Amino acid sequence: MSLAQRMLHYLADACGVDHPKQQHFLLAVSGGKDSVVMAHLFAQTGLSFGIGHCNFQLRGKAADEDAAFVEDLARQLNCPFHQTAFDTLAVAEQLSVSVQMAARELRYEWLENIREASGYDYVATAHHLTDAVETQIFHLVRGTGMRGLLGIPPRNGWVVRPLLFASQSALSDYQETQGLAYREDSSNAETKYTRNFIRHRVLPAFRELNPRLEQSLGENMQRFRESLFLMEQMLNRIEEAAKTQDGDRILYQLDTLKAFAPALPTVLFELLSPFGLNTTQANDLASGIHEGQPGKVFLTPTHEIALAAEVLEVVARGETVQQSLVIEREAEQLRFPGGYLYFQLLEKVPETFSGDPEVAHFDHETLAFPLTLRKWEAGDQFQPFGMGGKHQKIQDYFSNHKFTRAEKAATWILVDAKGTILWLVGHRSNHANRVRSSTLQCLKVRVLMD
Repeated sequence: MSLAQRMLHYLADACGVDHPKQQHFLLAVSGGKDSVVMAHLFAQTGLSFGIGHCNFQLRGKAADEDAAFVEDLARQLNCPFHQTAFDTLAVAEQLSVSVQMAARELRYEWLENIREASGYDYVATAHHLTDAVETQIFHLVRGTGMRGLLGIPPRNGWVVRPLLFASQSALSDYQETQGLAYREDSSNAETKYTRNFIRHRVLPAFRELNPRLEQSLGENMQRFRESLFLMEQMLNRIEEAAKTQDGDRILYQLDTLKAFAPALPTVLFELLSPFGLNTTQANDLASGIHEGQPGKVFLTPTHEIALAAEVLEVVARGETVQQSLVIEREAEQLRFPGGYLYFQLLEKVPETFSGDPEVAHFDHETLAFPLTLRKWEAGDQFQPFGMGGKHQKIQDYFSNHKFTRAEKAATWILVDAKGTILWLVGHRSNHANRVRSSTLQCLKVRVLMD
């Protein structure tokens, strides 16, 4: 079976695209070898597609030449061409994120806008099996659970990755055989980036142990996916058997939990992370259960989890601590469960901003007082700063930034009197309330977590 035929089957089977030849794809093409091969494979299979290219303006003249190369490629393949350019360094500084993260967010945001506006069914990226292996190793080295061992998913919403079945060497062989021209990004050879270090230093050493490294780890990823499915099914059954509700209290029967003693820390984390329990607390709680220590209490940003003789008792801290706090115009400091907020009305609008995620700046005149600090709720949405004013559900923001259930539960939001969400505290402020050149008064807000 040819590489093009394998890609077509992978789109239908692994990516879950029904009848690929009846769909319309927007290909994310950088001009590099992998995305050029993807474009040619789409053309070879007769799939309907257009090409999208982002110029991140990070490599001067070379970036402009990349854009011209991809535009010419689209012309050769007789397909629609879409392009844009970003001041990526400025966005990274504004959002206090790495350049790579800023580029990723800008690219996916723009591709989704083009997909919707131009009637494409899917966005396709050229991630391949070696990329997935690098991701798996990166997560493994940092420390991860089962989900971190899955590599890169074949599909995420409307984004599909039709080359995940193929290693980088297989794509290189195809490029050489077909004599396909492509653009080389010199930064790909620099080992100062973690992913490049894995690619150029770690994987070659691993291949000395196993020449079929990508294929073997790819098979492992599939086993991990299947294992995760089974684990989640079992967790659902444990929760059904152990969990009861008594008014405002949620109770977990210890006898049921103890039946899974060898995996108790993982069981506790999976069941209780929605209430803010972290992995360290889960380990300590498991030890308390094993050693029979009733009376131990674990406090999370949102809940109190108490170990009794026969049950775990989970109570929202809102019973004893306000979960919605009002902030008047004159406020300089606010204590909330988990930290402090400090407010300062600056006499002079700053010319530059540090990008510290623990600090937010707002145009004071755009704020409707009093402000409110509360926990996020389902359906909340805001305009993430740096994304051109587009609205986004907070739940989608969490998903895009891979928030854990515990991190979601711990998130606070700052809201004004009109209900406008001003700040996901410690993460991202609202575009509409940003400081502009016309701003006369700037409100600086800093968060300090306990």
